[in-house]
Amino acid sequence: SWAGRSEGAGQRQTAQPERGGSQDSWVLCVGAGSQDAWVLCVGAGSQDAWVLLRGEGLEPRLLGFLEGRGWEPRCLADAWVAPDGAFAKQILQPGAGLDKPTLGALCQVFLEAPPGAPLGYPANRWAQLELGEGDGAWDGLVDACLETMGLGERAELRGPDGAVLGLHLASFAPAPEPWQLDPAEKWALALRHKERGSERYRAGEVGAAARRYARALQLAIAAGPVPPDPEHARLRADLHANLAACQLRLTQPAHAARNCTKALALWPQHAKARYRRGLARAAMNDLEGAAEDFRGVLVAEPGNTAARRELDRVGQRARERDACLARAMSKLFS
Repeated sequence: SWAGRSEGAGQRQTAQPERGGSQDSWVLCVGAGSQDAWVLCVGAGSQDAWVLLRGEGLEPRLLGFLEGRGWEPRCLADAWVAPDGAFAKQILQPGAGLDKPTLGALCQVFLEAPPGAPLGYPANRWAQLELGEGDGAWDGLVDACLETMGLGERAELRGPDGAVLGLHLASFAPAPEPWQLDPAEKWALALRHKERGSERYRAGEVGAAARRYARALQLAIAAGPVPPDPEHARLRADLHANLAACQLRLTQPAHAARNCTKALALWPQHAKARYRRGLARAAMNDLEGAAEDFRGVLVAEPGNTAARRELDRVGQRARERDACLARAMSKLFS
């Protein structure tokens, strides 16, 4: 029986499906309501992919039809989707035990990747990785997947553009938990991640820089003190502002605005944070808020040509918006 067209693949069943964001996804339910129910998603992850999500005993003719088109059904027991939908993995060999590696763990891993994959981690050979230390475009995805894997687990990770990465976690040495580190050690790690983030940002690797700044922030917040003293408040404000710079370039203005606001709460005279919040507000069409921020920058730094240019720009946009609204209102009441 057909469940019909769905806004997103798999919305009609309780199991969480793989998520690819395709607007052309369909849901097919066979024997729905029984233990033999299957749910297949068309277009989940790629325009040609069908994913079998649950059940056993698919009607042989339908299975033959799918296999004839090269669509390989997969059972939900072997598929796992991250709660935030960031990635999906196919478990080829389950891992043992409940322990899983966390950031900073030393992992013995075989990472299988297609040629030219944007990875900083060694690929297609056994290697020891320190989780969180990769700066390649896909390394964050590998980190996130490894954090869900048990000892000995083998899995396939679907990467960007439908690429498939193979992961085999042979062993790992757990990293110290944040509470096991003293404040000085946490601050030292935070500064190291901040420096690495700045290196990646200057190299144009914005995603990698954002991961570094976010990790540095986590450590800085955990290190304390609460409330922070001026030195630590300034460092945390810088990290929020740097992360906001990355988020602006990644077209995430709402996140950037929030991080700038946090930076300003810690260090009100942080001109870069105020300027970047102005950019973020302008990107979200909050023209009045953006103008307020740019004027604030100019009060502190009258010679800031970038703030002056952006203030003129949002002023022009506001005038054009108001003129358009006036024309619309005049037509309405004419």
